[in-house]
Amino acid sequence: MKIDAFDESLQQRNIVPYSPAYAEVFARVQRHVEDRLEGVELVHIGSTAIAGLRGKPMVDAAAIASAQDLRAVQREFERLGFHRRPVWVDTDEKPYVCASVVHEGRRFNINIHVCHRGDPVHVDSLAFMKILNERADLRAKYEAAKDHAHEIDPVNPEVYNRAKEGVIKEIQAEIRAR
Repeated sequence: MKIDAFDESLQQRNIVPYSPAYAEVFARVQRHVEDRLEGVELVHIGSTAIAGLRGKPMVDAAAIASAQDLRAVQREFERLGFHRRPVWVDTDEKPYVCASVVHEGRRFNINIHVCHRGDPVHVDSLAFMKILNERADLRAKYEAAKDHAHEIDPVNPEVYNRAKEGVIKEIQAEIRAR
């Protein structure tokens, strides 16, 4: 698999209908990574992991690492061709890499959040996906929040994510209430 740079074009920022290709892209990236990095398990998270949910053509994954040093794991991803972006999510506590791949003639961006098993990136993402899979009303509310966030700023991930924050907190409160 050829790993390319993250595609920063506006086309990759548009909210689009769900595509079964997301699962195929994730499976390809998962095989590529897990065959090359010992002690790393990739888990599909985010909007593209939820069948039927509209979102950006970006496949998000949590890289569950057995190694203690997550920055060392991040460097291993970089040796495979992934890279960092100067975005707010890449902090000392939350290493991150990205890339893009072409699948069936279409480019997909890949975001990988490096964490340990049980880390909030891992656990909270799974709980968020579970409730959205179960509740059509929350899926619709989340899609509306993404549409609104896209209208505010489709390019800057920090602004885009902050614009969705209120609805995300509402959904997280629903999760805690269970």
